[in-house]
Formats: sequence, structure tokens, C-alpha cells
Amino acid sequence: MVDMNGKTLALCIGLCLVLSSSMVLGEKAAIPDTTKMTRVDTVALAKIIGSDLTVTFDPDLTVTSAKVLGDPIVLVGPKLVVVPLEITVKNAGTADVTEDFNVGAEGWATDGNVFGFHYLAPGEDEMERGGGGGVLCTGLAAGAEKTYRGFLILYSQPITATMQPGSNYEIKAMVDYNLDPDACYYDWGVSETDETNNELTIYYPPTFLMVAPLK
Repeated sequence: MVDMNGKTLALCIGLCLVLSSSMVLGEKAAIPDTTKMTRVDTVALAKIIGSDLTVTFDPDLTVTSAKVLGDPIVLVGPKLVVVPLEITVKNAGTADVTEDFNVGAEGWATDGNVFGFHYLAPGEDEMERGGGGGVLCTGLAAGAEKTYRGFLILYSQPITATMQPGSNYEIKAMVDYNLDPDACYYDWGVSETDETNNELTIYYPPTFLMVAPLK
């Protein structure tokens, strides 16, 4: 048995402490890759770190595409133009939309006098609120998309004027919109992370196909 005096024992203990500290410092801390975390992972991380980290989830409705599916149909008798229009919307946010919201459009002839914002889709209910109405969508899961194939109705402006249907059209597809002029006086719409991406403007024919009318 090795006989250790007080100084030798203290030196051994000191060396052990230095070695153990070096080993701890030499190990790399496991840092989670937050770029690959799922929603559940993020919540778990928040619990580990503590209450100082606030994790919020919000929806984000956006129009991903809009296109005219065929030539606008001019109806002379009722003085209106019917535009076959497809609109695709997406919830690009991190939370489901549980409220009702609308999907629709407004459009006009850039070389005529027709204008309108009445959008209908076969088999779909119409939104009763929001001025322009549009198609009623009853919620949308996070990351989900929905496509509507409907018709945008354009009328002569003013309604009593002789209709000039034109041949070039500008159309603004919209989601969760309100055309009611009194909208500022009451709550409206889905609370989103980004309220600036709810519209998409297209042209028919596409701008590269447009030609100046003959004089």
C-alpha cells in the first residue's frame, strides 16, 4: 500500500479535478438544429430552455395562382361579361385557419367599360359578408391548398351605359378580403402573420400577348 501524506493526497485530488474539468470542456455541447425542427420539437425546446422563449403559431392565407381558363363570354342581352377564372389559395402559415373566409376576385376591361367583383364557383357556398362576397371557405389546415374554378361577372359601368366589353382585362384574385366601405368600423378577417400577400393581379390575355387596338 502506498503511504500518502497530506500534501501528496491534496496534489492527487487537484490533478483529478483538473483532468475532469479538461474532459468536460473538451466535449462539444449538443446544439439542436432549429432549421429542421417540427412544431412539436419547437414546443419541447421552449420547455427545455424555459419560459423566456415564446413560441407562437399563426396562419398565413395567400393566393398562389390565378388564371383565366378561356375567353371571356360576352352576353349582350343582360349586358355582362363572364370570365372563367381559377383561383388557388394556400395557408402558408404554421397554424390551421378555423374561421370562415372568402376567396374571390375583382376585374375590369382596360379597353372597355365593364367592371365587377361577383365571383361564383359551382357547388360552393357564397360568403355573405365582406361586401364583394366571393366563395365561402370554412377553414384551411396549415400548409394546405384549395383550388376554385368559378366565374367572375363583369357589368357595364355605369350599369345603364351601353356595354363596351373590351378585349384586355386586369383581374385581382383575393383571399380573406373585404370590399365593404364600412369595414374599418368592425372586426373582419383572419389574423395572419402577413396581411400583404392576400392578392394576386393577372392580365388576360397575358401582357406579352396584348396588342394595341386598331384605330
